[in-house]
Amino acid sequence: MKRATILTATLALLFLTCTAVKASAQNGTTGAQTAAATEAPKVWFSFLTEIRMGSDILDYPKFMTYDWNIAPGVSFRNGLSLRIPVEAVFGMTKESYNDYDGYYSSNGTLGLNLGYDFLNKNDRMRLELNASGGSTYLKTPYRFAYADLNLKFGSKHLGAYNMYIGLGLRYLSPYNPDMTQKLLFNFTVGFWAF
Repeated sequence: MKRATILTATLALLFLTCTAVKASAQNGTTGAQTAAATEAPKVWFSFLTEIRMGSDILDYPKFMTYDWNIAPGVSFRNGLSLRIPVEAVFGMTKESYNDYDGYYSSNGTLGLNLGYDFLNKNDRMRLELNASGGSTYLKTPYRFAYADLNLKFGSKHLGAYNMYIGLGLRYLSPYNPDMTQKLLFNFTVGFWAF
């Protein structure tokens, strides 16, 4: 049921993206009178995938995370982007740390991501600030809500796929009373696709 919900949301986002791109293209070709008055907004499908490594700032190295993130969405000419990040998250703990059994646990998250490219006028580089929030959706002991802020830097002139690196912070608010709140420092490596 959860997979069907995620698939439905992703397909709806893709449909809205295609509709927006088609409308933008039609607005750009409707005639010189429209183009002279105002420039049509440009919207396109964008996609990122990344691997993130994080460690608890207060309890390093007792708690660390490894996440794989896929985030389809849309980007706009003014530098904004809106994406839906879907993650596989792995929490790595010391044995019996914080009354938490085992060495690692995994879950999946679903959220909403808003980004802004400070170098949107630059054809070669990208500097994007991302704010995200979401929650895990599987019923495992490793459940939490999260909010994060990341700064990503990379190229955008190498074709469809461009590599980037990033640094950021993630706050975890656990649903499980056996876990404490976490503030993680993250390092990210990923690819943008435009």
